[in-house]
Parts: sequence; structure tokens; C-alpha cells
Amino acid sequence: MAQTEKKARTTEVKAVLFDMDGLMFDTEALNLKGWAVAGRLHGFEITEEYARKYIGIHMATSRELMTAHFGEGFNFDAIRGDRIAWVFDYIEKNGTPVKKGLKELLTFLREKGIKTALGSSSTRDLVTFYLEHARLNHTFDVIVCGDGMRGKPEPDIYLAALEQLKAGPQESLVLEDTCTGVLAAHRAGIRSILVPDLLPPTPEAEKLVLQVVESLQDVISIISTSNGY
Repeated sequence: MAQTEKKARTTEVKAVLFDMDGLMFDTEALNLKGWAVAGRLHGFEITEEYARKYIGIHMATSRELMTAHFGEGFNFDAIRGDRIAWVFDYIEKNGTPVKKGLKELLTFLREKGIKTALGSSSTRDLVTFYLEHARLNHTFDVIVCGDGMRGKPEPDIYLAALEQLKAGPQESLVLEDTCTGVLAAHRAGIRSILVPDLLPPTPEAEKLVLQVVESLQDVISIISTSNGY
């Protein structure tokens, strides 16, 4: 995918907020396989094509929509539990798969003294598990998870991250891989960069972001230009 150029704002970036699944870690592809495996265990055919619809969607919304789709006898929580167990088993054996450019970007941000936050709709237990198995030498200043919060595309997670970072939206930057996450950043008043994973960017999302890039490695040059490094 070619990098989509847009006229960047010149405001200095003092805080970077990361999504997790599909942005930091190559876990969305694992989740699709996990849904298929768990579905078959319970007698349901959950194709990867169907499961793609729920990438970036909050768990409560996924529960409602999938239960309505599959009908009586579909135990979302049991199937989701088996999906998580399959993914956990894979990661325990192989580690959390890290996306291209993540480690380099985190090192760059630390060296430049730029604050970092992780804002995910996933539960804290899941976020902690992924981080522990990613072999990352980085400590985020703030971690905000979806427990008890409205998930994306609502802005709550990113607004909470800003509050805890004590950073303003105009000096912050969100990195997302989904259109749902981009909309959450937009509603929070924060500029964003889209690094697509399994889903292509929609025209609506492209209008909301500063740029669409191929990998997190590209973000380094964007921030360097914005901050005058």
C-alpha cells in the first residue's frame, strides 16, 4: 500500500497514543483463526470473513451482534473463552507477534522524551498478557483498557488516556489500524495516523487522519518532521 500523503499540521507531538491489536501486535489474524477453531468446537461455522466484521469492535457490541446472527444456542462468552484460550496457547508457545517498526518507534519516542499511552478496548488481563509475551523493553506512561468503559468508536478510552497523561488533544497523536479507532480519536479531538492491518481504509477514515502509512516505521519520520528533529 502506498503511503497516502496529506498536509500535516505543524503542532509539536508531545504524546503518542497506541491502539494494541492489529497496530502494535499482529494478533487480529490470530483472533480470526481462533474464532474459527472455537466456533467449530461449539458447532458453529465462524468464517474468517465473517469474523473480520468485529475487528476493533467492543466486546459488548460483538456479543449482541454475533448472538443475533447465529441465533439460539450460540453461547458468545463460552466461544469467546475458547477463542482466547487458543490464542493464549499460541502466544505462550511463540510469543506475541510484534508488528513491523514497533520497537524502533518506541525506542525513538523514549529517546525524544515523548509520552506514550496504550489505549485498547480489550480487557486489562488480555493487554497484560500480550505485553508480557511481546519481549518489549518499553514501559508505557499510561495504559487504559476497555474494562467498564464504552469501547471504540466512542472516545472514552482516548479521553481517559489524555487525562492521565495530562496532555492536550492538540499536542497528541493517535496511532490506529482500524476505521473504528480512527473515529474514536476524531471524537476525542486528537489527530491520528492510520496503519491498516487486515481491513483497508475507508474513504471516510482517510478524510479524518493525517496520513495513511504502511508501517509504524513510517511514523518516526512524520513525528521528526512535525517536531523539527
